[in-house]
Amino acid sequence: MSRVVLTTDHVHDHGGDDRRRWATPMAYEEEREGAIVGLVTQLYDTVMDDCQPCRQQLLDLLKDDPATTGILVHWACLVTAETYGDLPDVLMEGSEPADAPFHPTAAFRDVAQAYAANWGTVNGATGAVCEACAACTPEERLAAATTALELLVGFDEFDVDFLYQ
Repeated sequence: MSRVVLTTDHVHDHGGDDRRRWATPMAYEEEREGAIVGLVTQLYDTVMDDCQPCRQQLLDLLKDDPATTGILVHWACLVTAETYGDLPDVLMEGSEPADAPFHPTAAFRDVAQAYAANWGTVNGATGAVCEACAACTPEERLAAATTALELLVGFDEFDVDFLYQ
């Protein structure tokens, strides 16, 4: 089990307060997929604190790690599906209006399609999403991860209205 230590003088951890709206990915799931344990949670807490230096350090690690990127994108898809009862087509088709507040990247849409195609299977969607991330370039993984974070934080700030403002 590995942990990420940032080279900063502060910590981002909202495990003991009410800022996290959802439970973050479980360590056993991260371990099963070969992800860096705790990186997604650290990144989410960092984004909630709007700390750009830490965010950049963590994203630099994440883009080179398909499994951890997959855990993040899977989590964003899971939260979205639980919020709306399904993964909205707008996240997979790119059919949002030009003035929409949220525009998923093509990389996120591709990986989200792997989630949608596998969410009800015996093995679940986590492995399929991680495999889809492995097929991406580091830049595509970064784009998918950034979209996933924007989605999670958007739900934190705007609740269910986020995608349809």
